[in-house]
Amino acid sequence: MGAVEIHRSPWRAVGILLAAAGFTTVCAWMIYAHPGTGRRAVTPGSFAEFAAYVGVAFFGLCTVLMVPKLFQRGPVVSVGPRGIFDRRLSSDWIPWEAIRGVTPVQIQRQRMLVLEVDPTADAGLPWTKRARRMARLNRAFGPHGYWMAAADLRGGFPALVEAISGSRRAV
Repeated sequence: MGAVEIHRSPWRAVGILLAAAGFTTVCAWMIYAHPGTGRRAVTPGSFAEFAAYVGVAFFGLCTVLMVPKLFQRGPVVSVGPRGIFDRRLSSDWIPWEAIRGVTPVQIQRQRMLVLEVDPTADAGLPWTKRARRMARLNRAFGPHGYWMAAADLRGGFPALVEAISGSRRAV
């Protein structure tokens, strides 16, 4: 059995980009529509104004980071007999022998898979610095491990689950 390759969905990526840009715009509007302009969106110095500034920073960063993903070619995730190669998380394959489990997690309506990795093998695996940082941060939200999102993948979460469960059965 060969590897299953999952590419980024251009339509999903554009949707995420537009949503992030829209949230950035709404937050910016909240900041600049002060009472002096005739509209009262947020009170200057309030928590709502602070939240709007945080929203501009966060969603603005999401917008900027999403633009290059629109132009990336090739598979994002490959799953096969060798293991899993999620190019967002690692620079090479993560072998099945190092993966203790794959757990589905849902936060709000966002579904992801968490790769639970053998701690003795973890240090020697080709995770990116960002993936290692995010794994430490995500411990506050649920299972320990490396989280694989599917929001921008062709076929979404069902395609990711099917690829992984099919390859694990074959190993």
